[in-house]
Amino acid sequence: MTRPSRAVGAAMLERSRRVAVHAPTGRDGPLAVELLGRWRLDAVLCPDIETLCSTIAGGIGVVLIAEEALTPQTRDRLFSSLDAQPSWSDVPLIVLTAEGELSRSITRGIEAAAERGNVVLLERPIRVGMLVTAVRSALRARERQFEIRDYLAERERLLESERAARADAEEANRSKSRFLAVMSHELRTPLNAIAGYSDLLDLGIHGELSAAQREALRRIQKSERHLLGLIEDVLTYARVETGQLKFDLVTLDTLELVTTTEALVAPQILSRGLRLDLSGCEPGVSVEVDRDKAQQILVNLVTNAIKFTPPGGSIALACVADGSSVRLTVTDTGIGIPADKLGTIFEPFVQVDTRLTRTHEGVGLGLAISRDLARAMGGDLTVDSRVGEGSCFTLTLRRVATPGPRLHLEAASAK
Repeated sequence: MTRPSRAVGAAMLERSRRVAVHAPTGRDGPLAVELLGRWRLDAVLCPDIETLCSTIAGGIGVVLIAEEALTPQTRDRLFSSLDAQPSWSDVPLIVLTAEGELSRSITRGIEAAAERGNVVLLERPIRVGMLVTAVRSALRARERQFEIRDYLAERERLLESERAARADAEEANRSKSRFLAVMSHELRTPLNAIAGYSDLLDLGIHGELSAAQREALRRIQKSERHLLGLIEDVLTYARVETGQLKFDLVTLDTLELVTTTEALVAPQILSRGLRLDLSGCEPGVSVEVDRDKAQQILVNLVTNAIKFTPPGGSIALACVADGSSVRLTVTDTGIGIPADKLGTIFEPFVQVDTRLTRTHEGVGLGLAISRDLARAMGGDLTVDSRVGEGSCFTLTLRRVATPGPRLHLEAASAK
């Protein structure tokens, strides 16, 4: 629906307060115009059907017409003019019937008019008060139509604006993901050079290193590996967002998935003085996953638990299988997550502790990536946590009864 300009809208609204009077015989027409004028109602006399139809097309509030004007030809032209109005427009029609007509029988012309719905029949002779009341009521109804028109036009404008804003936001998000993917590739190139030259120094290619130099080299290598991990997170996130991340689905025993995770995180568990407990992971319970990506999710969850659990605490990795899914839970006795943060921790680049002095490293992509990977494999990742009591992350995966064929697919964005 096209919304008219303010000037055009005001003119149309002004015309919507006018009454078009058509009574081709006798003095009913001029008399009606004169009487309505005394009551400050804007009435215009239409001596023939052409003038009446032209007035309707230009905008009118009410049509006041005499019964004798509703001949078959005139009636068809009138109804055609009324039907040509916009969908929101329903011009009220007031028909002046012949004296005593309603007490006897309704003529064919009146019957055809009455079928249109928005019609009032007034039997002559008509009291002035009744005529004025009927016209005013019809004009109020007509004004309400214009208000509805303006509401619908404004609503359509807002919807169109919302659609445009959403399209712009989606394109900006795609551009962001493409930028992140390109920049991640560009950043990895100098990091590979740093790693290569560090290895050469470590091998003594350029001469023996002193103890202080070797310690400095270890710090360089540690920082390089940390930065490379952050860049890999950004690159993985960008690939998921743009639908460029490929999945190689296989049937995998959950016990193998859990024991491999245990082996990968064992050094960090020991160095932090924590305990890792396994439970419920029985042989023969299989899931359909991409092996590397499922492993990445579990390692990320356990690594997060290690970061936020004080020395002496424990982390539990458990499996619970039902008919169609397997739930792998990672539960810690760490600091927990505030209730008002639970709804945002899976959003990209969001961190619960945003202070510059925070002690936990990362860019806030690990959980966002993990949930997207889980959903892309037909599963999900959820959390339950209480401050001071710890957190429980639940990875839900599709369960399969028997080993199946290997599937190759490219996942669309999991968002």
